[in-house]
Amino acid sequence: MLQDDGKTTKKLIYDFEPFKAINTTIYKCDNKFYVEELADLLEHDSVYGFIIVDGNGALYATLQGNAKEIIHHFKVSLPKKHKKGGQSSVRFARLRVEKR
Repeated sequence: MLQDDGKTTKKLIYDFEPFKAINTTIYKCDNKFYVEELADLLEHDSVYGFIIVDGNGALYATLQGNAKEIIHHFKVSLPKKHKKGGQSSVRFARLRVEKR
């Protein structure tokens, strides 16, 4: 780029993709570049694994810092409890336990 006084300037543009997810949105119109969120990426965060199981399914996920990653999620359909009586109530209870 040529300036008014005849000197040339060189613009440098660096683009990189962070190796961990940044879950913060910052929009500032200023003459400075804010790097606090990028500096937090350099800190070592432990990785925790989670397995959550309930009556509707299971979820496998990891958590590192404030970034979560869902590895696998699946749902199941279990038979509901019902109020049918008579001779088949024992059979329905046994089938429900077998499905669980």
